[in-house]
Amino acid sequence: MKVGIKISLREGYQWIGAMKSRNLLVDTFAVFFGVGAWVAINGLWVELPLLVEVLPEYWSLPSYLSIGRTVIQENLIANVGPIAYSLLRIFKPSVAPQPIIYIILVIGCVATLLLAIFWEKTTYVGGVEHSTALLILVFFIAIVDCTSSVLYIPYMAFWKAIYLPSYLVGEGLSGLLPALVSLMQGVGGNTECVNKTDENGTVILVPDELDPNFSVDVFFYVLFIMMILSSGAFVLLERLPSIQVERASEFESEATLSYDETNTKKYELNVAYPDAKMDTSTFTFLLVVQTWACLLSNGFMPSIQSYACGPYGNIAYHLAATLSSLASPLAALSTMFLKRSSPKVVGILSLFGTALASYIIVMAAMSPSPPLMGETWGSVLIVLAWIAFSGIITYVRVEIANLMRVDGATPLFWSGVVTQAGSAIGAGVAFVLVNVTDSFVSYEPCG
Repeated sequence: MKVGIKISLREGYQWIGAMKSRNLLVDTFAVFFGVGAWVAINGLWVELPLLVEVLPEYWSLPSYLSIGRTVIQENLIANVGPIAYSLLRIFKPSVAPQPIIYIILVIGCVATLLLAIFWEKTTYVGGVEHSTALLILVFFIAIVDCTSSVLYIPYMAFWKAIYLPSYLVGEGLSGLLPALVSLMQGVGGNTECVNKTDENGTVILVPDELDPNFSVDVFFYVLFIMMILSSGAFVLLERLPSIQVERASEFESEATLSYDETNTKKYELNVAYPDAKMDTSTFTFLLVVQTWACLLSNGFMPSIQSYACGPYGNIAYHLAATLSSLASPLAALSTMFLKRSSPKVVGILSLFGTALASYIIVMAAMSPSPPLMGETWGSVLIVLAWIAFSGIITYVRVEIANLMRVDGATPLFWSGVVTQAGSAIGAGVAFVLVNVTDSFVSYEPCG
């Protein structure tokens, strides 16, 4: 008995025709532009195992892996960026996103460069040493990355719909690329315990110090280069004459460039595709699903990853982090070749993603002694759960963006708003559970 997938010649020709109609330069620039959305914050996240060895705040905490959540989540106040732009967008809908994107990219590049130079500088505040430079620069980087949620995706509505998945592939790569660079540093092996004499003369077991292949400075310079490439991609999208024909001509009524009496450029943003608008209930449903998906994927789940993976070893942790980061851009890429999913399918897939998240949360809650700890199957299951969760939830988020793209920039703007809102809520809930209620207990490899 043969089992296979039947594809008609007509569908094959349609797919080939769609690929021929693409401009690969626009795809490439959109991918690089998307990389700049979250690459700096994601880079800080994966570099934390090295940062905690030299920065003063972290030595007193039970596990250096748990610190990453505190640093990033404390920047919930960085949502001032997306909030400010959202209010500007609501009260002055004619504002063009391009000048603001330029400002955001400049801030991101400068902050990342300064991070590479000054990340180790500390000052004393109230008699206590703090890594002031790092914390200040992380705040600005967080503003940049958080604001991208409500700014970058709506900007892609100025381009043909076929290029939105390319941007989302780049956004997925913003997590994968720093993870790969981190693995190249050589800090992904299982922890070895060594004897150390403490200040009282007692011999204790402690984790062996990490010996990376290159320094934190080099890692941050790599992030800076990624930000420069992202900025350059946006400039080329805006300025390269040969690709301007790929702009979405059907959005002329939504993004009309005109000149007022002072000969100043003015963008009028109205609602396009009046015959394609989805009904209010479907739109609300998709926003709710998007909020929930981002609450899990951007806010809550990364905050408990060390608890879920730590007991299974650093190799399992790094495989889960890296391979799940790979699953995100692959899931986004798949939407370029598959038919659009219906809202019903999106809802069903979100349930599958929630089920996988539930398994991971239970494992994290049972730390430091989850089931199958120390066994190969335990490591395999937790890694596969992270990969599947990341891929499914990313697919859901991208498909929601693709469905909303049909109705223009305004739905994409609100999709960005709930993306950031869900992420902030998830991070806030996780912060309380981890740091206030102590619902999760860190695994101590040498305890």
